[in-house]
This record gives sequence, structure tokens and C-alpha cells, in this order.
Amino acid sequence: GTAPVDLIQATNLIPPDPTLREQSLHIWRIQDRIYRGAVTTIGGARVLVAIAIDFHMAYLAHLRQLLAWGTLIVCLVSVLAAWLAVKWGHAPLRRISNTVGGITSEQLHVRLVPSEVPVELQHLVASFNLMIDRLQQSFERLSHFSVDIAHELRTPVTNLTTQTQVALSRERPAESYREVLYGSLEELERLGKMIGDMLFLAKADHPLARLDVADVDLAHEVRALFDYFEAWADERHVKLCLTGSAPCVPGNRLMLQRALSNLISNGLRYVPEGQSLTVRLVNERGTTKISIENPGATIGSEHLPKLFDRFYRVDPARQRKGEGAGLGLAIVKSIVQAHGGAVDAQSENGMTIFTMALPTARLP
Repeated sequence: GTAPVDLIQATNLIPPDPTLREQSLHIWRIQDRIYRGAVTTIGGARVLVAIAIDFHMAYLAHLRQLLAWGTLIVCLVSVLAAWLAVKWGHAPLRRISNTVGGITSEQLHVRLVPSEVPVELQHLVASFNLMIDRLQQSFERLSHFSVDIAHELRTPVTNLTTQTQVALSRERPAESYREVLYGSLEELERLGKMIGDMLFLAKADHPLARLDVADVDLAHEVRALFDYFEAWADERHVKLCLTGSAPCVPGNRLMLQRALSNLISNGLRYVPEGQSLTVRLVNERGTTKISIENPGATIGSEHLPKLFDRFYRVDPARQRKGEGAGLGLAIVKSIVQAHGGAVDAQSENGMTIFTMALPTARLP
């Protein structure tokens, strides 16, 4: 067809290219139309070859617009999908967080249900439940300990108050006042021992406590304690025996001495007259075991796991006058655990055995 005059005029300044290469193509905008073509020569004549591309350009513009809107929509959908995925994916964490945030000292019975969370979080939930178990046990022990302390301290304080009130109720001879003072002194000594034991337990339970470690000859310490308790044993016609041998163990000598002393004195308290208390040393597989064996009344199996609890007594109704404060075995347990060992008790057929197991390797 014939090219518009305006197009011919627009191409007059373009030199013709007889080869019609890609570089020869040009785009012209004439009024509202767009043309694409080239200027060449045929038989010496100048020839303009062009085609209107309005439709193509409009199509490309429309396509670019659609792509822009499509990209925007896809981005919005992706953001929404990501937000929903994160929201749904973190829903178990939010439930766990809400449950944990609502736990107080009065709600330590609350536990998370592992089956209600994804597999990836079940180990976390199990670990959290174990932590809550330990916290609940600690709170219960602390609560019981507070009650026991109040009960144990009330008895000597009540005795002191009663004795003082009776002494002051009327005029008495000097000998009577002297007896009251002796009785008060006994109660004060009991209070002092109880307070000292509680302070010792507090220090032994402190996680930052550091032991002054040295090699301790347990056989030597047991023989020294036998000499100390000899008078008491002779008075009750009880024989003290040491059997076995073991190498020195790393530990704090004074603390281990106190643990052995508590176990031996506890055994002497319940050995029938004319019987023997035996301390047995055994070394096996890097562990030294010290067993204190004494005949006597069999302790029920329901009591054995609680013997090392503070203030625990097999018979809470019995009179406590002349006895300890109920902290001796608890002190033994704290000392042994501080040395990386373990302690347990067995009682059957009229024989009770307390065993301390201590590592023979040095503490880290």
C-alpha cells in the first residue's frame, strides 16, 4: 500500500540500507499510529518498507499491565499464605506459651500434653514437664521443710516457756532454780544443734559450694570414730566391728567424717544390747562402698525411700526427747551427693544396712 505522507517525510533523513539488516529497522510514531520498518533501495530507487504495529504495541502494553497486576496479586497471596502458615505453624508454640505463662506456684500440677503438639516439639514438651516435676517436688519439700522446722522449733521453745513460767509461779529454793536452768540448757543445746544442722544443710545444698578435696582414708576415720563412740558402745554392751578394706577416696575429710559419725551414732541408737554394729568397706569397679550394718527392728519398705528426708521419722508419734532433730540422715545424703556419690538403706530380717557409695576418682 501507499505510505502516509507524514511517514514518508519522517523517513527522508534516514539513509537507505540495501542489506536490510536488523540494525536497519526503525520505529516511527506518526500522530496516533506506530510504524516499524526500514529504508532501502531497489533498482536505484529509494523504497520505504514499513508496517503498522499499533495492535502489537497495544497488546504488549496490556500484557505488561496484566503481568504487573498478576505479580502484585501473587505477592499479596504469597504474603498472606506465609502469614497464615506462620500463624498456624506457631499455634502450638502460642498454646505452650499461654499455658506456661499461666503457671504459678499454686499451679505446678499443670502439665503439657505431648500428643497435642507436633512431633518436632514433643521433646521440648517432655523436657518442660520434667522441669515442672522437679520444681513441684522442690516446692513440696520446701513447704514440708518449713512446716517441720516450725514444729521442731516449737517443742523446745514451748518447753523453755513452760519451765520458766513454772519456776516464776512462786518462790522456790536455789536447787529448784538450778534444775530449771539445767533443763533450759538442754533445750537450748538442742536448739543450737538443730540450727547448726540446718545451716550445714543449706551450705551443702548450695550449688556453688566448693569442696576442699584431699585423699581420705575411710578405714582410719572409722577407727577414730569407734574410739569416740567406745564409751557409749560399752555402756550398751555393743561391739563395734570394722571389716574389709578400700583405697583412699577423694573428698572433704571433715564432711565424710560427719557422715560416718551420723550413720554410726544412728546405728548405735537402735542396736539391741549385746549385739554388734559392723562397718564394712568394699571397693568395686571404681566405687568405694561403706556399709553400716546393725541388727534391730526391721524398717518397713514404705519408709526406706524417705529415711533421708529432712525431719522424717518412721514413727512420728514417738517422743523425741533425747533424740536428734531428725536431720542426721539428711546431712549424710547431702554430704554424699556433694561428693558425687549415692546413699541408700535396706532393712529386712531384723538387719538394717545403710550404704554410702563414693567414687574413687577425683571430683572434676
